[in-house]
Amino acid sequence: MTLNLTPRLTIRIRKATDSARHVVRTQTRRLSITSLSFLNMEVMVFKYHMK
Repeated sequence: MTLNLTPRLTIRIRKATDSARHVVRTQTRRLSITSLSFLNMEVMVFKYHMK
């Protein structure tokens, strides 16, 4: 399931491939991605940085 909350913020929820818990963050000039995995679910938050 993908939720487009604003033009700059998108949240994606899906079933994780494994049950491991982790938090992964990465960032570029125009995009920040945070991925949280817990309870066989993965939540990815995409934040776009516009000039």
